[in-house]
Amino acid sequence: KTGANNSSRFEMSSDEEGEDTVPQQGMSHSLGMRMQKKLLGMTAKKSVVKAFIDENSGELLDHLYDVAKMFYADSKPAKKFVKDLLKIIVKIGFLYNKQQLNDDELKTGTSLQSKLKMAILTIISYHDVAFTFDAAFLTSLFENIRELVQKLIARHLTDKSKERVENVFRFFGNADMLTSLYNNPAYKAVFEKIIACCTKLIETNGW
Repeated sequence: KTGANNSSRFEMSSDEEGEDTVPQQGMSHSLGMRMQKKLLGMTAKKSVVKAFIDENSGELLDHLYDVAKMFYADSKPAKKFVKDLLKIIVKIGFLYNKQQLNDDELKTGTSLQSKLKMAILTIISYHDVAFTFDAAFLTSLFENIRELVQKLIARHLTDKSKERVENVFRFFGNADMLTSLYNNPAYKAVFEKIIACCTKLIETNGW
């Protein structure tokens, strides 16, 4: 729901998707829903889209935006991070839906899903079991995921999209940011919300 007040709006634009406008409050969730509708307009299978951007994912993106805003102490790079992440998610979903991936890329996609599952389970485990957090392991895991995403999209997306991937993983793989989530009390409230969303994601996918 966008509301009528335009004072807090900002624009999303890209070389491939045109422009969209969403409110800053609840920014990532609203943007996620709008991009879901946009992709639904291009596809016939709603299930494909919902596998990438659903209500829980929108909430998770909201909380990631909050973390990015806190970490960068600036809303501009936080917004760019979330918009870049959403665009990559939607474009990968589109590649799957339109059956654009060859056999090798599908294998890469399977490996990517496995690594994402491992990352989420690891994040939850580090939260639940005290003194187990290992920043080096998590950053290495996110680096593996980054490489798989780049391999998956290499034939299909533009250099601009590939740079979006780099921007996203500069955040996810930042050891200082990850350490702040686990050790800085200022992040505790939003991190608890992230863990709740991740747990629901695991349950929903039967992991």
